[in-house]
Amino acid sequence: MGRHAHAGSAAAAAGVQHKLRKGLWSPEEDDKLYSHIIRYGVGCWSSVPKLAGLQRCGKSCRLRWINYLRPDLKRGSFSQQEEDAIVGLHEILGNR
Repeated sequence: MGRHAHAGSAAAAAGVQHKLRKGLWSPEEDDKLYSHIIRYGVGCWSSVPKLAGLQRCGKSCRLRWINYLRPDLKRGSFSQQEEDAIVGLHEILGNR
C-alpha cells in the first residue's frame, strides 16, 4: 500500500468520481474563489472548492489564493528602502 492507495476511495466507493480541472485558471474561477474567501474566509482548504462552486482541489485553491489573489499581495518592484534592507542583510548574512 503506497501513499496514494486511499486517494479518492470514498468518492470511488460511492460511485461518484468528480473530474477536477487542471491547468490555467479562468477569470470566472478567480472571481468565485476570491468572492468566497472574502465573504466566508478559508476554514478548511479541502472544503473551499466545493463551497465556492469550483472543480479544483483544495491545494490548487490555496496556492491560487496565496500566490495571486490575496488583497495584501504586493506586486511590482522593491522600494529603495526594501532594496537597501535586502542588500544590508546580504552583506551581514551572505548566501545562507
